[in-house]
Amino acid sequence: MALSSVLVLVLVAVVTTGVALAVNAASSDARRWPWGLHVIQDHPFPSVLVLTVVLAVLSMMVVAVQRQRDARDTDAPVVAGSAVDDGPATTEVGPPGGTGMVDAPLGELPLVVRGRDGVIDELLTPPATYPPQIRILVGMGGRGKTTVALAAAREAQASGWRVWWVSAVDGATLVAGMSAVAREAGASVEEVTGADSDLALAGVVWGRLNRVADPWLLVIDNADAPELLAPGGTSVAGGGGWLRSAGTGIVLVTTRVADRTVWGQRAGWFPLGGLDQRAAALMLLDRMGRADEPELIGAATAVADRLDRLPLAVHLAGSYLGSGMAAVGLEGYLRLLHDRSLSVVDEGAPGWGKQDPRRLIMSTWEISLDALERQGRTRARTLLRVLSFLGPGSVVPVPMLDPAVLSTAALLPDGDEGRAEMAAGLAGLRAVGLVDGAPTGVVGSGDGLTVHPLVAEVCRWRAAREGQRSSLTTAAAGLVVAARAGLDLADPADWGAWQVIAPHARAALEAITEISEDVGVGVVDVNNAVTYHYAVRGSYPAAIDQGEAVVSAAAARLGDEHPSTLVSRNNLAYVYQAAGRLTEAIPLYEATLTARERLQGHEHPDTLMSRNNLAYAYWAAGRLTEAIPLYEATLTARERLLGHEHPDTLMSRNNLATAYDTAGRLTEAIPLYEATLIAYERVLGHEHPNTLTSRNNLAYAYQAAGRPTEAIPLYEATLTARERLLGHEHPDTLISRNNLAHAYWAAGRLDEAMPLYEATLVTRERVLGHEHPDSLLSRNNLATAYQVAGRLTEAIPLYEATLTARERLQGHEHPDTLISRNNLAHAYQAAGRLDEAMPLYEATLVTRERVLGHEHPHTLISRNNLAHAYQAVGRLTEAIPLYEATLTAREQLLGHEHPDTLISRNNLAAAYRLRDDGK
Repeated sequence: MALSSVLVLVLVAVVTTGVALAVNAASSDARRWPWGLHVIQDHPFPSVLVLTVVLAVLSMMVVAVQRQRDARDTDAPVVAGSAVDDGPATTEVGPPGGTGMVDAPLGELPLVVRGRDGVIDELLTPPATYPPQIRILVGMGGRGKTTVALAAAREAQASGWRVWWVSAVDGATLVAGMSAVAREAGASVEEVTGADSDLALAGVVWGRLNRVADPWLLVIDNADAPELLAPGGTSVAGGGGWLRSAGTGIVLVTTRVADRTVWGQRAGWFPLGGLDQRAAALMLLDRMGRADEPELIGAATAVADRLDRLPLAVHLAGSYLGSGMAAVGLEGYLRLLHDRSLSVVDEGAPGWGKQDPRRLIMSTWEISLDALERQGRTRARTLLRVLSFLGPGSVVPVPMLDPAVLSTAALLPDGDEGRAEMAAGLAGLRAVGLVDGAPTGVVGSGDGLTVHPLVAEVCRWRAAREGQRSSLTTAAAGLVVAARAGLDLADPADWGAWQVIAPHARAALEAITEISEDVGVGVVDVNNAVTYHYAVRGSYPAAIDQGEAVVSAAAARLGDEHPSTLVSRNNLAYVYQAAGRLTEAIPLYEATLTARERLQGHEHPDTLMSRNNLAYAYWAAGRLTEAIPLYEATLTARERLLGHEHPDTLMSRNNLATAYDTAGRLTEAIPLYEATLIAYERVLGHEHPNTLTSRNNLAYAYQAAGRPTEAIPLYEATLTARERLLGHEHPDTLISRNNLAHAYWAAGRLDEAMPLYEATLVTRERVLGHEHPDSLLSRNNLATAYQVAGRLTEAIPLYEATLTARERLQGHEHPDTLISRNNLAHAYQAAGRLDEAMPLYEATLVTRERVLGHEHPHTLISRNNLAHAYQAVGRLTEAIPLYEATLTAREQLLGHEHPDTLISRNNLAAAYRLRDDGK
């Protein structure tokens, strides 16, 4: 566009001068030209050259203004530190295993699986011989369903089948696993990420599985909540959700749900009972390490029969007898089992029959625990019960079992004695098979432990019967609260640790009414951190679900107006705001501020935080006339109460500067930014994180004021410091790299900007994931750089992918989604695809007017852009009113000399000229 404009103006200059010379030459009057124009007459060719250069420069200036106007709505660089200062103090992710599992965990399978050959063969019967492709392996807890499914997977894999393993322990894990299955079955990233619902994703999965030519086996393990398999109002039996038939494959589902109507008539039914006598006896001897001693078969059979040949109970008995801790052999164990079983039966439990698997496994482990106590491992029973009150079925990192917490709860002695007893107890529990080792998947977190869900269930019942439930729940909650110490909310290095802790935090939250108030406050605080970190990770649905649960639990245990409840409400408002739901965030912020003013006073630190946060929400909503007075009042109060250099005061000064900056009041914003930076450097040092944030923000203001020679060195210094102090992949470092790239871009240094944008995107995708909001921001920014460089064939696919992801993840009306829609429209327009650009511009404007209001800065950008598109296709009667309305609003909101106001005035003048020329 710039080159064509320059050539036109050069041609005009040459033609004009040529005509003038020709007229002069043809004139009989040899008068010299007036007003100094005789220079052209005397020196025509140098004059043409000078005029051409001047007009070319003017043309490029016009083009630059036009480009700035056309591309107003690209994402602004992230300005760190200008947001909330009332955040909680920690973090989250999903439950362990939340990434799903595609490879069957065959390493957990015994070398020999006794007594299940027949059912394994039946499960793998080809569909041509046994038509039902969906096969339900059903049985009570402890029957070994997962072991049988693993054995089937191992045999199928050995036969050359493709095998996939997905856990249905919760919805998130199921969806993640099925997404991975889709990819391995041939679906593209775009197909998977483009599915806008679980039901749509299920269609992708089964569409791909239907095309797999080789035999395959898909195992869906632990489907004890069948409703998870029926997304979008479908039914499990109907076959429209996650559970379908396809192609050449077999779907194997393990479940406790024995209602055949749930699974439907199309499913094959495989009930799993106890082992036969010989298999159970051999399994017992396997666990004892004595399978090669046939003389023991008789005694082993008697023990297995006494345990009803329940695989879990046999496993626990064999683990104990083979641990080296048993004081008896098989005959002695049988006598102990008889005596212990009688006492368990005498204790009774509602709904438990004499052969209920819970009775059987309790009998076995009580014998094991008795033996551990005789060996001096007196804390083993207590430790098993504590583990049972943490997140059910989730990995517990060994370091999370803090002896100091258990000592405070009177469950362990103090100091070295307590640590030694805990180590001995845990080693004993592992030796007798009551807990299993499990990797946590987190670097530096050490080993982990798991308890079989059925064992945990019975432990919780037994503890409640003995009056220990409250103390054990409180102890487990105390472990969760202690585990969050030292973890950073936003540091990706800590995300894995929070992934392990999160399910235990939620378990403590769900039991909060049984916990003392002081521990309850800690549970609320750690779950507030989980809420906040979901938002940091960009997992907005999870953050909202978590935030709403915390508010409800905090109100129930602590009361509606407890300080921790108010923090929970503040954090939920923050999550709503991060998810683009400002209409829900602002009333919650307002209510929290009102409550804090009444309960804690207008100048309490928490009240000032609430006032700051409400101002931030108003600012985000474009309500600057409401935001700025709140920021000013907060700053004034903090200066008076805390002093001019307190960190909270400096934060307020930074935030007020940001609001002034947004309002176009750069002459007020820049001195505040400068004063804040000087104070941070003096008080905290030149390389403190807050100082670096302040330096970044001042650079941003210089850039906005058209002072790139001052902005770029600050950005460069900030990036260098963050790389050295925080590492090359820390989120703050990535913000700096993005902002420096933007500054280079704005200064026309595209050859330096482009590699930074590209490197930032690659790193964010690897560290944060392809769909984290920061990754999407980087993708948008790189697309913008490509567009400015004239590489539209690369820019447009990036814009399209970003818009698709934002629509699916953040919704069609989230502010970031609207930015993407505007930017894609602008790229289409630049590519001459106005028939595609126009509907996007129109839809974006309509949505912004409804969601953000008619005078929000983004709404005004949309109105300007749509007017420009109308003008480009000659629809001036529609363009001019839009330009006029935009100019009027900007003059009122931003002032007559704000850069955006000047752009509007220029655009309207150009439209008037075109209209008048047309007449």
